[in-house]
Amino acid sequence: WSHYVHTEDKDLEGSQFGISSEKKNRLPDPLIQATRLGIIEVVQEILSVYPEAAYTFDGTGRNILQIAVEEKKWFLYDYLMTNGTNMDRMLSAIDHDGNSIIHLAAHLESLHSTPPGVVPQMMWEVLRFKRVQYDSYPYLWQLQNSDGKTAKQVFETKHASLRENAERTVRESANTVLIVSALIGTINFAAIFTVPGGFDQMTGEPIFLKNRRWEFGLLMFYLAGGLFSSLFTMGTLLVIFFLRFETEDFYVSLPCYYVMDMISIFYSAVFTIVACCQALIVQKVVITDFRPLVVFFFIYGLVALVLMETSYRMFDYVYYLIRYSLSYRGQES
Repeated sequence: WSHYVHTEDKDLEGSQFGISSEKKNRLPDPLIQATRLGIIEVVQEILSVYPEAAYTFDGTGRNILQIAVEEKKWFLYDYLMTNGTNMDRMLSAIDHDGNSIIHLAAHLESLHSTPPGVVPQMMWEVLRFKRVQYDSYPYLWQLQNSDGKTAKQVFETKHASLRENAERTVRESANTVLIVSALIGTINFAAIFTVPGGFDQMTGEPIFLKNRRWEFGLLMFYLAGGLFSSLFTMGTLLVIFFLRFETEDFYVSLPCYYVMDMISIFYSAVFTIVACCQALIVQKVVITDFRPLVVFFFIYGLVALVLMETSYRMFDYVYYLIRYSLSYRGQES
């Protein structure tokens, strides 16, 4: 490793670690190359044999942890944060341009490294930026680089266009879901007051309530469930419309509202479909030996598969949001 690691006086200039890997007339540093390419197996092997190689830096004065963040190699970042040594020193390092590790995390990721769609991309960008920020010392949050910008200002500048596109996409999608939920709510509301079989002219009670109480009760339960689920969906969508769509909104608020909308529209669709099947059973249009609850769970599972297929990326984001929130280092200034 002495072919790559040197501690000459001229190598110390501009570096905290005193190790330069991009000297003139020298072979490229394999650790730097493996870090840039995200080859975690090579990084693990080199650090296990040469622990001192962790203090290597490139020509811009960035250590391997900063390079991992710069190149958006998050699995490698996880490994270094978990198994690396002197992470506090590496986290607080500043490169030749005055950039901290948070400044590097504020740069926009390439499209191939993020989920498709501007909204998921913006959410993941904010999540990963926040993760690096909370892993670092608080004094770095307001540190300005050579351009006089903090990491937050760099992030806002780099992601301005993406945030605007994400806002427009969310509003368009919310309009569509709002129309669907309003239609479902209207159908269930009308069905509650136009029950199958009509009403008894003497007592005013539904006719099927007398001789088919259990099946009729389930029908009313399904209709009420579909109605209230659609109303809940419309309420959360209205909250989304009133969001200011700041960067912070893409971190927790918007993903949570999105998940609540997906779950509520899922239940409203399930209850409405099952209510239709139950109405056929009540009127003996469909005669089946299966219990009505079996029909409910069958349709529930079918619609659940469709929901997971279309929205699993959002649930994946929420999983990592909770995971990272529980693993933040909570550095003290």
